[in-house]
Amino acid sequence: MSQGPTFCACGRKLIAGGATVQAGSSGASFAGVATCGMVHMCVWCAGRILAARADYAQQGAEAWVANGGGIVMSAHTLRHFKRLPFGTLRRRERGGLVAVLHDGWSGAYGHRSGKMWQRAKKAHGIIGVLRAFEDTWGEATGFHLHFHAMWFTERPLTPDEVDAFADAMSARWARSVVAAGGYRPSDSCDKPGCSCKGRGHGVRVDHIDVTEAGAVGRYLFKDGDQARTEPLDGLAAELAFGGDKTGRKAGRLGPFQLGDLAATGEADAVAAWQEREYGVFGVRKMYLSNGMKALLAELGVVDDRTDEEIAADEGEEKREPIAIIPRDTWYEHVVPVRGRRLALLKAAESGGVAAVRKLIESWGLQWGRDVLPAPDPDDQADA
Repeated sequence: MSQGPTFCACGRKLIAGGATVQAGSSGASFAGVATCGMVHMCVWCAGRILAARADYAQQGAEAWVANGGGIVMSAHTLRHFKRLPFGTLRRRERGGLVAVLHDGWSGAYGHRSGKMWQRAKKAHGIIGVLRAFEDTWGEATGFHLHFHAMWFTERPLTPDEVDAFADAMSARWARSVVAAGGYRPSDSCDKPGCSCKGRGHGVRVDHIDVTEAGAVGRYLFKDGDQARTEPLDGLAAELAFGGDKTGRKAGRLGPFQLGDLAATGEADAVAAWQEREYGVFGVRKMYLSNGMKALLAELGVVDDRTDEEIAADEGEEKREPIAIIPRDTWYEHVVPVRGRRLALLKAAESGGVAAVRKLIESWGLQWGRDVLPAPDPDDQADA
């Protein structure tokens, strides 16, 4: 179904003469195989990237609060209908929901926000922001795109100050979304107990206790949890969906859940997956405002890696090679057969060389010819 060559090559295309199955205490992996680093599309790469970004956000929030600062959490959403396209940020094609979302942010709080927002930031003690992109899809409602943001303040704000900040953001967001070509968010809400506190559903702002700062940081990149079978719980669930812990209850699917549905051949899901694949090009999963990276670095929080570097990073653990799969075997007997790559890794994790050899031979391949045992490290050292 997927059409992007980089994504389709991930975990499949060799970058060396063959693929090496390797394993360690934390799991198994392939060496010599391409990784795409596409956080929006690839569940394999996203698992690593989102974990790293969540760690960075958590450490940043905790360090900021420990240094006397405060954290305010917000969510910025659009009114959406099934007929509205996902859109794209590509030059000369810019449009749709994703363009409204980004242009709305720029006009409300970004480089086109003007002096009034700068004054508002100063009045509320806003130093910077870490923003995360998120999207879901529903058969009845179409694409739902939104931003979650973690605002860094000079000091912890009182609940009344947070409410005043929320009012200022809501008004700006509504005007900016309309200017960007979107539908005006609701101005008010009379639903009893609604988290928007009557100000409408375009912006939600939460007062965060200092003890919750780390959990909020991890919540920004909770997409990785969407592959789990159990619901989210705790603070992350309350901030993410309120009473709807997983998103499924409202008929909404996360990106990888949409992929699962599309893989069954369901026509609407296939079309949505391909539309989204085209639309997420150029969309940053994480955005950190100017100056915040340096401020967090002063507090000892540093991670300058790109998504691609994180996806390709095996970590500090040295994994031992178990088997070498030559190019011909890889492309003729492993890649074309669904499930074989995963089965190799599971075998390497559970039983090492013996389990991998047994699996290879169960496929009708010959150990030592079609798949080679990894060279003994002692023999290599002697050579």
